Amino acid sequence: MDRARVRRLAARSLAVLAVLAAGLGAASVRVIVAGEGELRESTAALEAGDVREAIVRARRAAGWYAPGAPHVRVAYERLVALARAAEDHRRVDAALLAWRAVRTSAKETRWLVTPHADDLELAEREIARLAASAERAPATRQDAPEAFAAEQLAALASDPGPRLGWSLALVGGFALAALGLVLVARDVAAPGQSRGLRRFIGLTVGAAGVALWLLSWWRA
Repeated sequence: MDRARVRRLAARSLAVLAVLAAGLGAASVRVIVAGEGELRESTAALEAGDVREAIVRARRAAGWYAPGAPHVRVAYERLVALARAAEDHRRVDAALLAWRAVRTSAKETRWLVTPHADDLELAEREIARLAASAERAPATRQDAPEAFAAEQLAALASDPGPRLGWSLALVGGFALAALGLVLVARDVAAPGQSRGLRRFIGLTVGAAGVALWLLSWWRA
């Protein structure tokens, strides 16, 4: 392979990497902007005295997850603070809403790992405890609060979460999509009669990767 072809191939590969980096960067900016916006709406709701709306908006902010994004940590801390303040004011319904928001947000961001595992565990303990002290259905009113709380906690913790196989397929789909892009880039840089075949293979692999990624995201 002559130097000109090597330079062309390197340029194409760098272009593909630049497109991928730009796409990931744009997605990250979108997540952070949306999360910060929901956090501001949560603050405005608090200032207006609307605790439920503040909880809902903070939950949405936590759901706009990106590793290291500051609004995510602030959203979780706000939900925990709102839950504890609501309980202090004997508003068990609002406290449960906030803890359930913490649990939902933590569950939404699970895949191969659980980024907010500690928050999830804390929320499930608090939900079980508050559920035991709240008004219960007639069939469970005779149960001791401790036993009822233990049953609730076991039920909450029994959620299996994302299936490992589909989580691995999610990563594999992304890798296939990236490989397809690389194959197409190499095809464009390589002369000869095989260019059409290489491009077809690259596009097929890339499309299969995107399809697998979407299916895994839905099923995981």
